[in-house]
Amino acid sequence: METSRIEIYKKRTFTFSKMIFIAIIIIAFITTITSRWNTQQIPKITWNIVTNDVSQCAYLECSHSSKCTTKNETCCVYILKRSLVFLHTFFRHHNLPYVIIYGTLLGAVRNRTIIPWTRDIDIGFFNWTYLHNKTIRDELYRHGFHLFYTLNLTRLCIHKNTTDTKLLLTQKFQSKPPTEIYHLHAYIDLYLAKKQAESLDRTTNTSIYSIEFSKKFLSPISFQKNITIDNQTYPTVDNIDEHLVHFYTKKYMHDVIPSRP
Repeated sequence: METSRIEIYKKRTFTFSKMIFIAIIIIAFITTITSRWNTQQIPKITWNIVTNDVSQCAYLECSHSSKCTTKNETCCVYILKRSLVFLHTFFRHHNLPYVIIYGTLLGAVRNRTIIPWTRDIDIGFFNWTYLHNKTIRDELYRHGFHLFYTLNLTRLCIHKNTTDTKLLLTQKFQSKPPTEIYHLHAYIDLYLAKKQAESLDRTTNTSIYSIEFSKKFLSPISFQKNITIDNQTYPTVDNIDEHLVHFYTKKYMHDVIPSRP
């Protein structure tokens, strides 16, 4: 009887030790995998890494005249159009989806071009971490664009040391570097779009997004809808008319020209 109890005790002890050994192996395995995963992840970029310094932007004195076109090198829309063409290629190269929104969409629908007196291009983007990664920011800089963050929005400007001299034709070298966004005459606004839900109609492969500064207004985006700007197509939201009515009222097709020289 005593021998039987000893045997049972030995079996239980062996089983318990085996369980402990297996648990240690599992914990070590999980720790190793987690460590490797963390080293492969793009680190989260904090706001103080993405600079709010606009002094790196070129001080441009381009024109916002209502007579401006994207072919006139002294006009701000010329700079904006060249910037848009570059970003289209850049985003495609990095497999970064984007859409044309807000005022840029308005100009495309009304006149198939960029509004002559606008200061910015409006783009919705979807991958905040990737875009703010230092490698991407450095690449943008090499191509002549400075990524910065101000007034609660990610933005791009032409940096003052760009080698693309056509973008600097209107640069004013005598002036002090810009210190506020209001000093810039041409820049790109990048609005983060966050997925809210999948579309009820799964055959369209559409998702519902909330875009920065749109509050509760939602935009279905399938990346199949395009608009034309100067004979080149760009992706946009699926609900174009609803989008423009919401932000610019039902009279959005009526051109209101500001009193600028």
